[in-house]
Amino acid sequence: MKHLFLRIWRWAVWAAIGLLLLSLDNSVRHLNPAQLAASPYLYNIVEWEFGNFLSKWTHRLADVLPGGPDREMRLAQIQEYFQLGEEARGLSRDLADAAAAEEVQRRDDLQARLSDVRSQRESLRADVEETIEGSISSVLVDEDLSTLREFIFPPVDIRLGNPPKLLITSPRDRIKRTHDVLLRSDVTVRQREDVESRLLAESDLAALVEDIGGLATYPASIPTNQTMQWTLQAAAHEWLHHYLFFRPLGQNMFKNDDMISLNETVASIAGDELGDRAFVLLGGELPAETGAASQDASGETNGQSAEDEEAEQGFSFNREMRETRLRVDELLADGEVEQAERYMEERRQLFVENGYAIRKINQAYFAFYGTYADTAASVSPIGDQLHRFRSHMPDVGTFLRTVSGVSSYQGFLDMLEMLENDQS
Repeated sequence: MKHLFLRIWRWAVWAAIGLLLLSLDNSVRHLNPAQLAASPYLYNIVEWEFGNFLSKWTHRLADVLPGGPDREMRLAQIQEYFQLGEEARGLSRDLADAAAAEEVQRRDDLQARLSDVRSQRESLRADVEETIEGSISSVLVDEDLSTLREFIFPPVDIRLGNPPKLLITSPRDRIKRTHDVLLRSDVTVRQREDVESRLLAESDLAALVEDIGGLATYPASIPTNQTMQWTLQAAAHEWLHHYLFFRPLGQNMFKNDDMISLNETVASIAGDELGDRAFVLLGGELPAETGAASQDASGETNGQSAEDEEAEQGFSFNREMRETRLRVDELLADGEVEQAERYMEERRQLFVENGYAIRKINQAYFAFYGTYADTAASVSPIGDQLHRFRSHMPDVGTFLRTVSGVSSYQGFLDMLEMLENDQS
């Protein structure tokens, strides 16, 4: 009965948020230059919410009935799901090689196997989503982040799939995130570059269309092509945006750039910690150096140990990217826009030569990744400040309950100063 009540509670919250999104009238919005340039590829978030609401509702109704998977079966399913994902990534690489070599029979065999693997994964997806949601919820209960005993608000809800891509713009003469536009997940590299070139030519804006690690829709949209640990971290990160939405920190997120960075970096720091806890609950083993962080498609990394390991190998992504950002800031401050752009392209080629397949580094790249203050693309002090803040908290739950109560960046700084004075 308790599990049935929990699911009904989650359905009710999910339905309310879905109806709110459906009530938005897109026709009243005035299109900005980024929306105009990308108009053929705009992402329909209302359509996505409607479609996923129906499918999640259907699965949850079925899951309430007797005969659902037990814990052992769920653990086996999630292991199989991510093992199949690893196999799919390998098959995709082999398929590209076979196609390039014009090996027709091998190409066809690989395509058939890849289709079969993807079909197997899809048959497991809904149950795996429930398992991920349950494991994160258990960690949240342990951290006293529930509202009533074991009932989490907002409920943890995710959808494994293909999140939209994000178009980011920045002025060329400075690094500032001006427009964010969601684009369809099937936008090709050629179409990305067409949009970016159009914004440069027509609006004199630096633009970048980038893959994202998740989207805090409800349910949260999480990529399906990553490892289990990364996926759990991303799911926890997006749930934290849901949680912060009902707290002063999240409600003031768009007050200014510092508050955006504060929100995103809180979600990154705590999301990694909560996600790792959920990963262990599901049988995962963390590396000996727990500070080591996973790396996303952009090459962005978090964690001192990851940087140390890179440095020992002769090339440190974090060090080189930080150097790039600082030099770009200097050039732009001196009004050397074209020189800064040439420099960014030279540095991009250096990263590619060292195994980091970064398609473009420009002002929009730094405007986007600089939002996450614990990454090498950022020059914000917020990352270090938040790590210091976290060090004064006994656990991640206390950290979140405390920091989520601030409504301004200055308020956060005042609280940090008070904590550090108390320790001195």
